[in-house]
Amino acid sequence: MKRYSPFLILILSQAALAAEHGTAHEGIPTRTVIYQLINFTLLIGGLIYFLREPVGKYFHDKRADYLNAASKAETARKAAEAERMEMQIRLTELESTADESVTKARIEAAEMKKQLLAEAEALSKRIREEAEISAKFESERAKNQLRENLIKESIELAKAQLGSKVTVEDHQRLQEEFISNIQGAQR
Repeated sequence: MKRYSPFLILILSQAALAAEHGTAHEGIPTRTVIYQLINFTLLIGGLIYFLREPVGKYFHDKRADYLNAASKAETARKAAEAERMEMQIRLTELESTADESVTKARIEAAEMKKQLLAEAEALSKRIREEAEISAKFESERAKNQLRENLIKESIELAKAQLGSKVTVEDHQRLQEEFISNIQGAQR
């Protein structure tokens, strides 16, 4: 009712002005205006009396719905904020672990490079040693083959020289010396 008091005062003041105005000019029916004002006031009073609770309940329910929606929105905002913070933390962790992963990968790559270089050097050394051994072996084999070829050629050359330079007399003399040497050795 307090809300409607200024409105009622305004209407009553307008009615009073109309009543004074009506006496000066006989053309405005003051009585009709007063009846209309009473009817209007009764209508407003009846509307307030009968609609106060349903309208109040409607606005109370609207307020409760609004507060409920605001509470849900606040809860959703807090949940979204918590999720954003969690994602930010995870992102920060991922960024820090990414730097660590890159550093770790670089360290592993450097270690692998050192290991591969060491393995390559060991393999190179082993290949050199095997090549040296193989070269020595081939050198010895070539020397032996040259010796065998030289001996064969020498024997053939000696046979040829013995066959052409040794006479039958030299041959008999050599046989006699051989027999005498064998007999001397047996004694």
